[in-house]
Amino acid sequence: MFWRNQKAIMKDGGRKSGDNNEIIYLDNAATTFPKPERIYAAADDFYRRYGGNAGRGGNPLARACTHLLAETRERLASWLEVPTSEQIIFTPSATHALNLAIFGANLRPGETIYVTPFEHNSVLRPVEYLRQTQGIELQQIPFDRHNYSCELDKLEASFQTEPPAMVCVTQASNVCGLMPPVTDIARLAKNINPRVVIIVDGAQTAGLYPLTLNEGLIDAFIFSGHKSLYGPYGVAGIVLASDWRPRPLLFGGTGTISESVQMPDQLPSAYEAGSHNIWAIAGLHAALGWLQENGRQAIVQHIANIAQQLRDTLSSHPKIKLFVPSEKVLWCGILSFTVRDTTPQTVEAALGAQKMAIRSGLHCSPWAHEWLMTTRIGGTIRVSPGWFNTSSDIELIGKFISTL
Repeated sequence: MFWRNQKAIMKDGGRKSGDNNEIIYLDNAATTFPKPERIYAAADDFYRRYGGNAGRGGNPLARACTHLLAETRERLASWLEVPTSEQIIFTPSATHALNLAIFGANLRPGETIYVTPFEHNSVLRPVEYLRQTQGIELQQIPFDRHNYSCELDKLEASFQTEPPAMVCVTQASNVCGLMPPVTDIARLAKNINPRVVIIVDGAQTAGLYPLTLNEGLIDAFIFSGHKSLYGPYGVAGIVLASDWRPRPLLFGGTGTISESVQMPDQLPSAYEAGSHNIWAIAGLHAALGWLQENGRQAIVQHIANIAQQLRDTLSSHPKIKLFVPSEKVLWCGILSFTVRDTTPQTVEAALGAQKMAIRSGLHCSPWAHEWLMTTRIGGTIRVSPGWFNTSSDIELIGKFISTL
């Protein structure tokens, strides 16, 4: 395959239309691609020049990696608008971070977890396991099927009837881009039960749509390095945004208080057993510098513009059904659609033959497709633009889809 030439992209400020031999990549909800050139350079430079183990020893390589880890944590705290960097816990993936938060809450049999219908299986599978093995009750947060708005009045009534012990809410659906009113949901839950644990899955949008993480409404905020942060795989984490502390999921060496067989109490060491993936953290460090230079408003606006361009193009096609929230509901730009009399997988294959990368299927979000009523047809075709896409990309994919 012929991927976009990174040097050409960077000369053009990060966005450059490709020629006919290049893949048009529109699957950024799975992982953002390509990455800024400096991420590749940082990853290569790390293993050629450093390659030590952060927090393990006082030799020059270990000290350099310890400094890199601390500086990355500081940069991330600034980008996510977190009060202190110690609140940021690094994990290998967002799935790991969600498991830490969900299982670490130590819920009791009969207590209730509320989730939106748009959660990823990284949430649904852990809570379903708790339902089956621990007697936890599950309730779905209600949304209007016509405009995708959260029905807060119905939710408040449900909270009063069956108080929440935990609420899991995605910051943005990875299927249709809907952004639930996280703060409103959290406030309603805390009003009913001040001790309720609020977990926000920010994998799709972390840093681009900042949440207030210093008011005690959100207890755990999850981020993924390889998606909206434009970094590499292998680094993600959880922001412990309140006084709530989950039970650790892993126990082991931390490089601190090594004389004790007890896990340290202080953050972040209490939750970071084992060696850090410092190679991935080096890439995230570079990505955060790139994000700061470009600015979140420029990135969000660019994605919004080209996503709206595609939405406008597809909405006039008689065979296409769009699955996006109404104009009055916050939307991050992820778009799903179906084509009458054609399976999503057939559309993906046809686009792939034209060197256009999108994704078909259920997108690891089965409840979303039940809610959208697309399960029986094999899900949807999902298009998710990113910073490196251009208006020309959208014109090309829109033109081809219009021929289906």
